[in-house]
Amino acid sequence: MSLGGSRKRLARWVVPIAALALAGTACFPDTSAPGGDNTGDGGQEQDAGPPQPGGIYRYSLPSDAQSLDPHKQSSYNTHVAIGASYSKLVDFKTGPDTPYGSYELEGDLAEDWSVSEDGGEWTFNLRKGVKFHNVAPVNGREFTARDVLCTTERIRQLPGHQVNLLSMVEDIEAPDDHTVVFRLTQPYADFATNMANHFMWMLPCEGTEGKFDLGTQAIGTGPFVLERWERNRERVLTAHPEYYERGKPYLDGIHVAIVPDPQASMAAMRTGKLDYLTSLSFDEKQAETLLSQQPDFQLRSELGLNPIRVYMNQAAEPFDDVRVRRAVALAIDRAAMVESLRPGGQASGPVTPSLFGGLPSEEVERLQPYDPEQARRLLAEAGYPDGFRTEMILTNGYGETVVREAQWVQQDLAKVGIDVSLDVQDYATYFTESFAKQRYQLGFGLQTPMLSADEYLSTEWHSEGSRNWYGIDDPELDRMIAEQRGILDEAARERKLADIQRYIINEVSNPVTLNLYETQVIYAPYVHGSYPHPEYGGRHLADVWLGPEAPGRQS
Repeated sequence: MSLGGSRKRLARWVVPIAALALAGTACFPDTSAPGGDNTGDGGQEQDAGPPQPGGIYRYSLPSDAQSLDPHKQSSYNTHVAIGASYSKLVDFKTGPDTPYGSYELEGDLAEDWSVSEDGGEWTFNLRKGVKFHNVAPVNGREFTARDVLCTTERIRQLPGHQVNLLSMVEDIEAPDDHTVVFRLTQPYADFATNMANHFMWMLPCEGTEGKFDLGTQAIGTGPFVLERWERNRERVLTAHPEYYERGKPYLDGIHVAIVPDPQASMAAMRTGKLDYLTSLSFDEKQAETLLSQQPDFQLRSELGLNPIRVYMNQAAEPFDDVRVRRAVALAIDRAAMVESLRPGGQASGPVTPSLFGGLPSEEVERLQPYDPEQARRLLAEAGYPDGFRTEMILTNGYGETVVREAQWVQQDLAKVGIDVSLDVQDYATYFTESFAKQRYQLGFGLQTPMLSADEYLSTEWHSEGSRNWYGIDDPELDRMIAEQRGILDEAARERKLADIQRYIINEVSNPVTLNLYETQVIYAPYVHGSYPHPEYGGRHLADVWLGPEAPGRQS
């Protein structure tokens, strides 16, 4: 059964919804939503009028970052926390006329950029007069090319998870304060996309030189200043008055509450203490209940880029045997899982289908069908005719639906003889101590949405990949991944990328990407101008504004 076909654009739809009356309390301001006729639709409005400045935008998340240092943490929580405070050289275009998840690029800190004819040299021309936040020790000084050098040098020295995004760079120089030149070891077509990645925040030299703690402060050039962070409680951001886009941001600030209990978040939305909720804070059934009630709230559904994964530690028996890994892949009914637990979804291979080079969903379904009989045969061939017992790590930090999906996988694996016990961990332990340090046998969870085929392949499947937390070491796969990087002919490179993914599915079978899923978000009717991108940045928040009836205007 197809999960949606090989859609090359990510879907977005919006329907009216209302707030659900749930019992529960949390640490939110004591305001209540006033009535009104405004039927704004969370970014899809037609007649909202011109943007109105002012107000506090309020939302919740179920878990928090453990550190704000973007070079030491690849965690979603870290990069969402800093995404409105830092900027990048290049960013993905968003807006009312841009499809959700578009890969069209536009300048952020760079006004424009160019590439040499041979594809080996990239030049970025920086905006003049861009100011950092007026927070010591940076104190609102101008952003210059030296900050780019400081940032990229720190990435290359640590090295952190970003190192793969710069691994093709041989030399970086700054001819003047507003020009940066990257010289590559070979032509590389995705370099501008790499610089738009949500891990390529440009930091001030004061931070990279240790003059303030990057783990607890985020002093950037973005639209919002991080004023206060109380870990596991709240983040308070205020508008950057010297933001390079004059007149923006429209909001006075953003308040983010950390609320593990989804019912408490839904109750806060109902009573006007929140303006926005992510799908991490509610499930589909709760959304359906909301939809049957108040029509003035809005539900937006978007096919995102976060793949749902089952992954295995190849250094641990029995997952060192590809037949076992292949059996795991064939034992899971991914179509039924997404249809039962999500509003929609799409089968995905190693590279997201919407990206250049991604395999169509139909081909992925042919290569990895639901075939429990074949899974049992493979287990028997590997010496496990009666199956085996193992433990699967996961976290409740992604919300209740992900836990239910893990339970679904647990039940499917049991049908072929794999007896799985679930180890549900808090987010920090799961991500930092278990997953990233390869202290597991079997795991389940989401993966950061990567933004090019090469980022997926070189960071996760290459033996030296910065996020190869699976023990993959395949010389032939390494050779293929390196080869595709230098192919400039688009058709030839697309064929090579497809061949690599078929090899991964058949010969590596780890991690096993189950599907992409449609995420749902809820907006209050007075929220306008919100056009996010599935990457983790927050530059789009500069365009968000609140109608006059918003409780956040009374904060």
